[in-house]
Amino acid sequence: MTNLKFISTIFFATLFTIAACSTTTAKLYSVNSSPSDTTYASSTQQLKSDRIPDSVFQLTELRHLSINGMDCDYGDRTNCWMIKEIPSDIKNLKKLMTLSLTLNAITTIPNELSNLKNLTLIDLTDNAGLTNINSLTKLPNLQYLYLYGCGLTKLPDNIGDFKNLKELGLVGNHLDKAEQTRIKKALPNCVIKF
Repeated sequence: MTNLKFISTIFFATLFTIAACSTTTAKLYSVNSSPSDTTYASSTQQLKSDRIPDSVFQLTELRHLSINGMDCDYGDRTNCWMIKEIPSDIKNLKKLMTLSLTLNAITTIPNELSNLKNLTLIDLTDNAGLTNINSLTKLPNLQYLYLYGCGLTKLPDNIGDFKNLKELGLVGNHLDKAEQTRIKKALPNCVIKF
């Protein structure tokens, strides 16, 4: 596990502990949860699957969704699961505030994700095949966006539309100096980590 993957895992374990403790109605749950639960945290290893369970998209009160993939570079690859896509059913989670799908194999972001106007945090760290985040600029309340270790060479032309973005993590991408300068100019009030 690389240092970046380890840091991301620790950061989001802490984040979801805080989220679960800061709201009296928050419940950490798994696949057997009820539609009124607000936090779903798991891993592909626990799920033994490379898909987000269909039952998750029926959790209409869900506020926090986290499914960590596995580092398949080491060990038994036959029992190694990584989420490959975010299903269009993500649109059902209208109240979702945080989405963390780290250490997976996601390559595209569905347009339906842009309908989730309550999202304030997205972490897609270590999705090495992710090269396009254009649909994310339609999220007006996004404050924290972590894309460490993805395959980005360019951010959307309208990256300045992230008016509320406070922190943007881009370490481990393929952004040249000109692109980094453009991003800094477009987001002058955002802490950007290259």
